[in-house]
Amino acid sequence: MLISLNNIEKGYGAHGVLQGVTIRLHKGDKVGLIGPNGSGKSTLVKIMAGELEPDKGSVHRARGLSCGYLPQDFDGFLSGTLRRFLEESLGCLLEMKGKLAALEQEISQCPPEAEGRLQRLLERYGELSREFQEKGGYTVEARIAAVARGLGFQEADLDQELSTFSGGEKTRAKLASLLLQQPDLLLLDEPTNFLDLAGLEWLERFLQDWPGSLLVVSHDRFFLDRVVKGIFLLEGGKIKSYPGGYSTFEALRRQERLAQEKAYREQQLLLAREEKRIRESKADARSKKQARSRRHRLEKVERVEQPRGPASFKLGLDYAGRGGDRVLALEGVSKSYGDRQLFHQLNLEVRWGDRVAVVGPNGAGKTTLLKLIIGEEQPSAGRIRLGPSVRVVYFAQEQESLDPEQTLLEAVMQASDLDLKEARNHLGRYLFRGDQVFQRVKELSGGEKSRLALACLALSRANCLLMDEPTSHLDLSAVEELEEALSRYPGTLIVVSHDRYFLSKLVNRVWEVNAGEVQSFAGTFQEYLQRREEEARQEKTEKAPERAALRRREAQQRERERQRRESGLRREQEALEESIAAAEAKIARLEQQLSRPELYGSPQELSEKGLELLQEQEKLAGLLRRWEEVSLLLEKLS
Repeated sequence: MLISLNNIEKGYGAHGVLQGVTIRLHKGDKVGLIGPNGSGKSTLVKIMAGELEPDKGSVHRARGLSCGYLPQDFDGFLSGTLRRFLEESLGCLLEMKGKLAALEQEISQCPPEAEGRLQRLLERYGELSREFQEKGGYTVEARIAAVARGLGFQEADLDQELSTFSGGEKTRAKLASLLLQQPDLLLLDEPTNFLDLAGLEWLERFLQDWPGSLLVVSHDRFFLDRVVKGIFLLEGGKIKSYPGGYSTFEALRRQERLAQEKAYREQQLLLAREEKRIRESKADARSKKQARSRRHRLEKVERVEQPRGPASFKLGLDYAGRGGDRVLALEGVSKSYGDRQLFHQLNLEVRWGDRVAVVGPNGAGKTTLLKLIIGEEQPSAGRIRLGPSVRVVYFAQEQESLDPEQTLLEAVMQASDLDLKEARNHLGRYLFRGDQVFQRVKELSGGEKSRLALACLALSRANCLLMDEPTSHLDLSAVEELEEALSRYPGTLIVVSHDRYFLSKLVNRVWEVNAGEVQSFAGTFQEYLQRREEEARQEKTEKAPERAALRRREAQQRERERQRRESGLRREQEALEESIAAAEAKIARLEQQLSRPELYGSPQELSEKGLELLQEQEKLAGLLRRWEEVSLLLEKLS
């Protein structure tokens, strides 16, 4: 057992968030934590990480447990370069490397006659060197580069100051640091928010091979299916566990709801029959007694709770009717900002009914492409033409079109011709009720802003939707409602999203934006992913010689280290042999002197020579023992 939470309760003021939550995580567990926005997922993870204390209940952690925690919005102060920050994650290895260098210097400066000290130094060096190699010390730089590259950083970013990074880049840097540390338990709160498609796929592969335990909060259903082996659902302050990934959870949850609906209906019929019998019972004493008995039994019946799905809005998109067959054409479109060219000579076409996913690395220009289409940005060259009767409406990623000073009512009424009552009713369908309609936009959470933007979007008559990350900040029930609404929408859709589950249900074409170009793929998003995997396998095959060369370089580095150690032992062995020869020569001289008859006439000199011979013989024995030890070490290295 790595960590256990027992009957945890946590609230903020009068609002109880967690109510009797109990969790057990064992070694090797990989679990996803899901639930509606505001259900307490981040609070629960903070309690597990030791960042927050529960109001009631207890938390037990295994002795010596190392825990890595990534908050949803990392805003910690980071200094120095990215490279230095990531190197500090492997501080124990860098410390070991420094100790090895210091030992090498001590060994080289140690005189041969100090054989005891030299022996201790060599033994310590051997132990430390083996530990350093086992922990991957000789591949530190390669590991740092691989993790940084996998999470979307370029080589030049490694030497950039972290103080110049955006919030998303700092979050990715913190994630890279945690992955390099390899703690026993990894707690990740929405780690996919700032990753592009390539980064998501890399993180999935990394976590699939992760040897430790993992608990991850995520709305990315595709990610959950690929990484976790269990789901915790946090809802109404309570938690329930399910085996498998998200798809398995979804199927089990559906079965549960159907079974509960059936049990509820059957119980309601039973209760209604019993109530009818009680009401229709006769007025005689025997019938009244039976009625009281039935009433008593009914009061003891444990009621089946009426199934209620998570609260979600109902999105209805207004439709302006069909336009021409040719919806959109980009003809030789280029876009530059000063000396930086973002796009060059784009030629793209969208036909009526197309549902296009726009994907690509962060910073590749996906949002700019949408803004060019709606005319918010102007091309540097070429032209963009809309087809006849095409009416475009745009959903911005950060809801820039919303005025932060307006109330929700003002925002909806400005976007439509609804009166006050109609506007309130419309907002109610998007879960904005009561006095909340008088809140200002700037006071809303990210998820609430997304719902408000969708409420305004629903009032716009259009037949071509452009949407930039529409699932950001929405919980799973809201994303599923958006999927349903878009699947029913009869018009054309162009959507930027990194939610692969969402895209796999909607699109029939993919635009891949990268390095100033846009490659168009005709087919579903699932087919696009399959093609990417095939290309990755082919590239892996083509790059096999490069990986083999890398392994050879690593092997050469280990061999150089072995040779350096062997060279030190050889020098010590040669020095020992010289000392042994000198000791043997001295012993021979002393034995010759002690064999002279005239020495026996001087008892004092005889005693001194005898003592000197004994000391030299002991010294020789020590030198021979060390020579044998060094010879054995050399045999192991050979």
